[in-house]
Amino acid sequence: MTISKFGNGKAAGKIILIGEHSVVYGKPAIAIPFLNAGIEVSVTATEEPISVGCIYHHGEMKSAPHELDGIKELIRAVLISLNHPLFGLHFDIISSLPTQRGLGSSAAVSVALVRAIYDFFDLELSAAQLNQYSLISERINHGNPSGLDSATITLERAVYFEKGKQESCLQIAVDGILVIADSGRQGNTAEAISEVKQLMERNPVHLEGVMKRLGELTDEVSVLLAHNEVKSLGFRMNEAHSCLVQLGVSDEGIESLIQCAREHGAVGAKLTGSGKGGCIIALCEGVDQALRVSRSLEQAGAIKTWLYDLKEMADHEGDSQSAYQHCTH
Repeated sequence: MTISKFGNGKAAGKIILIGEHSVVYGKPAIAIPFLNAGIEVSVTATEEPISVGCIYHHGEMKSAPHELDGIKELIRAVLISLNHPLFGLHFDIISSLPTQRGLGSSAAVSVALVRAIYDFFDLELSAAQLNQYSLISERINHGNPSGLDSATITLERAVYFEKGKQESCLQIAVDGILVIADSGRQGNTAEAISEVKQLMERNPVHLEGVMKRLGELTDEVSVLLAHNEVKSLGFRMNEAHSCLVQLGVSDEGIESLIQCAREHGAVGAKLTGSGKGGCIIALCEGVDQALRVSRSLEQAGAIKTWLYDLKEMADHEGDSQSAYQHCTH
């Protein structure tokens, strides 16, 4: 007879405000949780081999496609660490977060999955444990991840991050609205990182200067976020995007959306994530402006847009009972 047991875990996505790609080279980056969409994982006991239900696969884990290699290894590692046999569990993964768009879907799945397993066994889970578990699948999915996605999604806070250093949480006091627009085209983080590396090897002096400037802009943004400097923040976003263009990670479709956002009132716009597709973010000073930018982006080809009031981020930081909270920090 099947044991009547159930576990549940949730995780939000993430938005990189500034510092993508340069964070891989030791420069700082800033990211915030993307509260508009997320992942939910449920675990139920069975008397069968471990199985998974998601958009990529429905059936036994051992026959899952390569897209789930990271998840398969993560499940194996967590269960071994808990001295549980690799048998007798079914995982359902439900997502409202588009995949391969730079919004942290792979890290969010990992975080939600580990939370679900620990909930199933009624065990306490620290943020440090959760972050380390998440990196198991991230390394398989992305090769050499900075760890920014895992840290942001684990902590559910605005994070100032430098690879190899302890991340710090930022206070946000910006009275502005982000418009997030999905280009409808998948990015490829590992491929984009590889191409930037090749470009760096061919032209190290120029690219090191670009990386340095991205790091400086990130430090400037960390100050602006605490002082409600919306226009100044937008100017830094524009310059950061210009740096990313020099790294070769933008493309014609992304540039079209960036131009559209700026022409219709955004004070700043840039790609977010690895680029070569994926999403852009546009900063607006008010709701009316954000709605106008959102409509214009959809008319210009974005398949979906979200409005993110940055004041909600401040409210979220003060809410210890977050809907996505399930770990002890």
